[in-house]
Amino acid sequence: MNFLKKLSLPLFLVITVLVIVIPRFYQLDSTPPGLHIDEVSFAADAKSLAETGRDTHGVFLPRVFEAFGEYKAPGLTYSMALISFLTGRMDNAIARLPAALAGIVSLVMLALTLKTIYPKISPYLLLISASLLAYSPWHFDMSRIFYEAFSAMAWLSISVFFATRQLMSQPNKLKNWEWWVALATAAIAGYYYASLRYVIIGYVIILSYLTSQGLKSQLKKASLALVFIFLIGFFWVGDLFSGIGLKRLYHYQEKANYGQALEIDEKRQFCYLVFNRDASKAQFCYLLWNKPTAKVTGGLKTIATYLGTNFLFINGEPEHGFDSQYGMYLLPLLPLYLIGLCYLLTHFTSFITLSLRSKPTSPQGKLAFLYTSLALLSLVPAAMALNLNVRMGMVMLYIAALIICIGLVELLSWFKQNFRLPLVRYTILSIYSGVIVFYIVQSVAHYYLVFTKSNDLQWTSDAGTVFNYVKSISAQYDRVVDTDLHGPLAPYFYGDITTAEIHAGSYSQPDDLGFYYLIKAGKYELRQINIFDLACEVVSHGDTRRTLLITKPYSDLVSSRKFASYSWNQTHLMHEVHDLADVISYLRRTDTNFDSRCLPK
Repeated sequence: MNFLKKLSLPLFLVITVLVIVIPRFYQLDSTPPGLHIDEVSFAADAKSLAETGRDTHGVFLPRVFEAFGEYKAPGLTYSMALISFLTGRMDNAIARLPAALAGIVSLVMLALTLKTIYPKISPYLLLISASLLAYSPWHFDMSRIFYEAFSAMAWLSISVFFATRQLMSQPNKLKNWEWWVALATAAIAGYYYASLRYVIIGYVIILSYLTSQGLKSQLKKASLALVFIFLIGFFWVGDLFSGIGLKRLYHYQEKANYGQALEIDEKRQFCYLVFNRDASKAQFCYLLWNKPTAKVTGGLKTIATYLGTNFLFINGEPEHGFDSQYGMYLLPLLPLYLIGLCYLLTHFTSFITLSLRSKPTSPQGKLAFLYTSLALLSLVPAAMALNLNVRMGMVMLYIAALIICIGLVELLSWFKQNFRLPLVRYTILSIYSGVIVFYIVQSVAHYYLVFTKSNDLQWTSDAGTVFNYVKSISAQYDRVVDTDLHGPLAPYFYGDITTAEIHAGSYSQPDDLGFYYLIKAGKYELRQINIFDLACEVVSHGDTRRTLLITKPYSDLVSSRKFASYSWNQTHLMHEVHDLADVISYLRRTDTNFDSRCLPK
């Protein structure tokens, strides 16, 4: 009997680890299907970096990576490049492996942080808590896709763990190395997600304030912390106020400003009409509806939406790779969130009250202040951009996971105190656990069987099939024109273009928002052109190059296509591959005036 009791914890640990890890890595290379254009961009730079030490633009060991007119933080690309260098390959699994590993790291940090807050917590409860985060829709989905913000969140979770250890330790037992690790990992997070850099600065200032006493000591520690952060983050500090660091946020703000301007004008017009077109009376409306007030109210609304139960537990915001059928967390966890939130706010208000009275504060109060401040700070970039998505809320979502797990611990403690009869307690908890398990099974099944099997065009699920086919015959052609997929970066990813050809490639002119794309590399070209117009262009210029086309489906050209790709269930025709010479022959057979129409006028 004692032997079985000793064996139960290791067995539970092994089962939990397998239940968490296997679904997280299962079909990582093929689910989600296809290849997103941003995923191609990250992976292409990583492949080039692993092979030559240069990015796709030919820059040696860049501190930032150019991407379609904006700039990517370097952390994720270097992570992909390291794995590619060590394994000698680049594919979907390699591109997604950093996120999968980041997910595991954040789960371990969650368990360690809870152990720090509750030293006597049951190991079983720690494993259950990690499982709740592991199967939360946002965490599960984002660990299988390429977003750099997810890796940044993982690094910051390490920092939060060591910060928690600092705050929960007795003053005479503080370990300096833990403080430096908390700062270093926070600074490293800045290499993964640009918007988080401003949050990190505020975070370390607050942490310095909480881990020292007296204004002079706090200022000294904060100054030292910032110097250390700037040393570790030397290569991103210069971008804090530059166009490179702010360009993505600028694009978000431009989009938000345009929508706000239309809304403000509409309200002012109604106001003007209500006052019988009296401009002097309508001036009152200008005080109520203007850009500054719209920014403030819009930002507050954005933060409130992130923190609200609808976003967190009912309906998430649609985003590539995220199953918005569910909230960020599964609905049965809502009571735990509310309990944990009450716990957090109770200690938060206690900390504020005692601080204002210059009285000693508890470690729990300091933790509550740190977690609340970090969650709110992390949402400031999203509030400024008036943008609601999973990426910009990941740090807040991790703090929400801690709140949910705190709620779980407090709920079980309350049950133990108030339900003396074990049978009643275990019955209620078993029913509740059963509901949670049902939601977990349903959400994972929905991810694999529904979400990733719907909307193949959005996933571009046939990208690998198309480009691997083209790769098999491209040697027979002088050029390959892609009119409907990802352009030259994708065939480079799939191995049909060399790194040297990518470095020598040419780019489109920037559009009104500053976005541009790689349009030619090796024999591949990206062109937004109708296949019939391209045929006419070739005839009019007397172009004799053998040309292969990747196009959307054309019902008239079924007989001439060389290859067709379909959705996973073979019901939807997605893309076709044509030999342009066959297309021209078809047009000449069906249109006797084709050549004359295409001649230069």
